[in-house]
Amino acid sequence: MNKTLLIINSITGNGRNKVNTFDLIDMLSTGNNSVTVFPISADSHLQLSEYLTAVEYDRVICVGGDGTLNRTINEIMSLDYKPVLGYIPAGTTNDFSKNLGLVTDIYKACNIIRDNNVINYDLGYFNNSYFSYVASFGSLSSVSYSTDQTFKNVVGYAAYILNGISLLPEMLSMKCHLKIDTGNEFFEGDYLFGAICNSLSIAGVRLSNLTLSDLTDGEFELLLVKCPDHIQDVTGLAVSLLNGDLSNPFIEYRKINGCRIYADSNTEWSLDGEYGGNPDEIEFKVVHQAIDIIADKSVIK
Repeated sequence: MNKTLLIINSITGNGRNKVNTFDLIDMLSTGNNSVTVFPISADSHLQLSEYLTAVEYDRVICVGGDGTLNRTINEIMSLDYKPVLGYIPAGTTNDFSKNLGLVTDIYKACNIIRDNNVINYDLGYFNNSYFSYVASFGSLSSVSYSTDQTFKNVVGYAAYILNGISLLPEMLSMKCHLKIDTGNEFFEGDYLFGAICNSLSIAGVRLSNLTLSDLTDGEFELLLVKCPDHIQDVTGLAVSLLNGDLSNPFIEYRKINGCRIYADSNTEWSLDGEYGGNPDEIEFKVVHQAIDIIADKSVIK
């Protein structure tokens, strides 16, 4: 019998996940499959690590936002065995799901999971943590974890935009000084925003022009945005980013498989949209084909 652990975060997105729990169990229990449910809630004292170490699951299915997925991935990477990961996106922006052609409709999502088309997906290693699609710093990166969850549930992606606009005056005064050693070169500068990413979308904005190769090639993108001297330069910079125009003088872009970063103490990081602390030294590396994850067969090459 195949064992499945179903992780459900009922407080992400619009909170509808708990309503569909029975349907999810019913659809995932077909054939020779048993399903155990791990609920994530504000009042729960259950430990996910205890579930994952007590039984060796064949599949772990995560229902929630990118932050829930990040937590699940880090738990799986700490195990001696590696179950196949499935993801049903139910958050506000669901950036990661766009990379794998995943859908929010639970019936279509369960069909994708039943097809069991698996890819060996690259992860990013950030000091002692893993991330699936982006590690970022700067004023804009804080929007995802500083925006109130209830506000996001009601307003949706617009909550990020509204909160981001409110930070605009602050952005120009928050320069993060970084020194970066990629092994091939060493450089430093003052930056407004930066991201180490492996994604077609960040904060709901599709960045396909910036992702120049496939998402399982053992390389991530390093995108750095220098701080403009004048607020009027911000509009042109934003347009360049949205259009994937890397010729803008305020944008630096590289393909990397690892680096060491030395940062000021005021540099706060976000990992897959969750707060990642403010370390003054970061070791980053790509963990090639780190995890087996179920994807829509139409996006598997």
